[in-house]
Amino acid sequence: MYNAIISDHFMNPRNIGEIIHPDLEFRIGNPICGDTIHVCVNFHESRIKEIKYKAYGCATSIATASIFSECVQGKAIDELAGMTRAGHAEMLGELEPNQKHCLDILDELFDSFHEREGASRDKSLF
Repeated sequence: MYNAIISDHFMNPRNIGEIIHPDLEFRIGNPICGDTIHVCVNFHESRIKEIKYKAYGCATSIATASIFSECVQGKAIDELAGMTRAGHAEMLGELEPNQKHCLDILDELFDSFHEREGASRDKSLF
């Protein structure tokens, strides 16, 4: 059974799609279950102007990508740095035991975003 947050984001995913020339893009995946999420982001003055994703996998992983995109849309990069695993868990709501991998997916989305965003910022300094 899915909680209301997961059900809503699976049935009505936000920000799904692609950005033709993104400022940042990354892909995460779980080789065990096959879940894959490809994320594209555009920035404006250190804020996330636009985010799009394509998600392939179970209902909870698709919902997790939607929840991530909705959370970061319009936020300053610095605002996202302070988010914790407990905060991530709260975003997903109560999960069944077989859905717990989605917390790992959400953590990986945030981690990959910060790694790639930091690397792209470093490149722009040179």
